[in-house]
Amino acid sequence: MSPSPLRDHSGDPDSREPSRAPRARRQPWWKRLLPHGRSWRRRATAMTAVAVLCTAGLGAAPAAPAPGGGKPPGGGGEALYVSDFASNDVQKFLLPEGPQSAVPTTGLSRPTYLAFDRGGALYISDTVNSRIVKVTAAGEQTTVPTEGLLRPLGLALSKAGDLYIADSFNDRVVKVAAGGGQTTVPTEGLLHPDGLALDEKRNELYISDFVNDRVVKVPTGGGAQTTVPTSGLSQPTGLALGPRGDRLYISDSGNNRVVKVRTAGSGQTTVPTSGLASPQGLALDRERALYVADFGNDRVVRVPSGGGGQTTVPLVGLTTPVGLAVRKEPAGTRLEARPATAERGTGPPLLKVRGLSAKLTGAHGRPLAGRTVEFSNASRSKQLCRAVTGKKGLARCEATIRGSRAQVGRLLRDLVRDGYRASFSGTDAHKPATDTAAVRVKR
Repeated sequence: MSPSPLRDHSGDPDSREPSRAPRARRQPWWKRLLPHGRSWRRRATAMTAVAVLCTAGLGAAPAAPAPGGGKPPGGGGEALYVSDFASNDVQKFLLPEGPQSAVPTTGLSRPTYLAFDRGGALYISDTVNSRIVKVTAAGEQTTVPTEGLLRPLGLALSKAGDLYIADSFNDRVVKVAAGGGQTTVPTEGLLHPDGLALDEKRNELYISDFVNDRVVKVPTGGGAQTTVPTSGLSQPTGLALGPRGDRLYISDSGNNRVVKVRTAGSGQTTVPTSGLASPQGLALDRERALYVADFGNDRVVRVPSGGGGQTTVPLVGLTTPVGLAVRKEPAGTRLEARPATAERGTGPPLLKVRGLSAKLTGAHGRPLAGRTVEFSNASRSKQLCRAVTGKKGLARCEATIRGSRAQVGRLLRDLVRDGYRASFSGTDAHKPATDTAAVRVKR
């Protein structure tokens, strides 16, 4: 068996195997980032230990049909998100054949693990910056409020929006509640926790305990920590749970393999792969195919659930992938705005805009009820009003705008010249949509 890049530091005398060295003698993470006269690729592979131990809109085009009919690999309508550690970005790839695009982010430094919430927002472990970044479906980036993180890695999100973070350099896992507030998950003896997986049906959190060569399980509602029965693990990293929660996939990075274990009882098998080099993040699509971030080979591989051989996902320009997430892509929507009228007040300066309305439909022209539509001028510099769509998908409202005579006059000229805009910001299940319609002056 070839040595793992996590243990092989190409002769660097200061880079010792962290899993057995006393904590006081561990090499500082930043020293491992210094060049040693090697090529970038060799340094990037050697930096796996740093990554693991230390350190807009999201729409897509429909996938091409599979030859001979049937579903294409990946199921179609799903996208694979990949954090590129060396390139400091996150790539989105529509399964099975693309297109590929970069997720709009700023300021990332060595991004690692990924997770999605139910609203379609993407969470990114911005590891060297010791923060978690959130990117909404509309492409807005914010930083999750946390305290004292140091080289965060694995992420897991509950349906309620509670975020679990592997705070690797602090040897702990923290929970950031959906409503705010951070707590530490009760654990014992963790050394550089890495990947996380959450089983909400059983209220259990799985944690890759990287240095201790094990995976542990912690009840999220309180209770004793236990060790998952495994055999021969070396530096486990990424985790993924099967759809029923009865199988746990583990990236056994030190052994360049992925193993599968039963979550109840015992039983371990090796996932049939070839040529992996320090595998990291894992993800499953809706056909239960497994995706593996093959860090040392600058690629992501796909292993079908029913066998049939490993394939490489055709990502372009990928280097040192770490985090993976598969997400069902939102369905297309259509917003149809209708003409409105505007009238200036005869007393104090004001403008009344009546008849603002738009119909929102989804797949096959079906009305979408209960969605919020915003009405504004065409440039969206002035919000007029908001309304929620009814059973027929129609949103309607009126606006009364007050201001100086000059302000009212400018807005009226703007509306008459360019019309108004209706906007639906989108959800996890439906893409954003906009439309414009004319505004005429009521005499």
